[in-house]
Amino acid sequence: MRYTLFILGITLGFIACKNSVASKPESEIETATESAPPVAEPDSVGTFEALDTALSFAGIWVNEGYVNDLHITQSPRLCRADSISCIEIPARTLMVTRYISGFHDGAQDMVVVKNGNQYLFTAPDLSKKNVDTIQVLSPTRIRIRNTYLYKLGKGDVKKSDWGILEELLFSGTYHFENGKKVIFGENDTIIGLDLFTRYTPVIDGLAEEVENDVDFIDFETSTNTRETYGYKFFMDTLTIYKTKCLQRNARTKACTFETYGEKVFTLIKEK
Repeated sequence: MRYTLFILGITLGFIACKNSVASKPESEIETATESAPPVAEPDSVGTFEALDTALSFAGIWVNEGYVNDLHITQSPRLCRADSISCIEIPARTLMVTRYISGFHDGAQDMVVVKNGNQYLFTAPDLSKKNVDTIQVLSPTRIRIRNTYLYKLGKGDVKKSDWGILEELLFSGTYHFENGKKVIFGENDTIIGLDLFTRYTPVIDGLAEEVENDVDFIDFETSTNTRETYGYKFFMDTLTIYKTKCLQRNARTKACTFETYGEKVFTLIKEK
């Protein structure tokens, strides 16, 4: 379902998961094909239990490859969704989190522990199985296994997309051709677009029950009425569309393929 990622965030509260990285030329970004460094064997389970400490790199982290794809394509549907799509690193060691795969599937529970000068992911029972090293490369960049991740400036696991698309793609000031301004906030608020007060871009490509070639966005009014539209970015232009069904199941009449329909709004993003 569309809000599987949202449900994972609410269930665990503090689980797993333009911007300096998104704006970097690809030539400046390290590839994720290097061999992971060897992981030192933890000295003892007792070491883990004693070190309940704050984590300076806590926050929502998003796969760097996805961030760069999004910067290029401006379409979540066309971006890669790797085995570690995102994760929330909790505020302290020994708190449970999970890797999120494809922005919808949660992996097994794990905790962050400190072993000497290393930070590691391991099982909540503090066993020495399946240990992953966390390399903190900068305040906004870490490496886990062969995957680099970028830290969101904000983000919120209570949102269905954790605030990823709001921050990386949508947030900013736009205007219509007549000059009227529209503001998409990082906190999912929207000002100046008809009667809509909130917006939620759909990040989980598997959330839809029909096949489609559409990037979806939900708008909500002050009366909590929710409407779903399609959208396209082309450089600094955001176009909002109604969607239409091209194919239906002969027996159930349910839509099985959806595409873009009538154009509703065209907005220009300001620099």
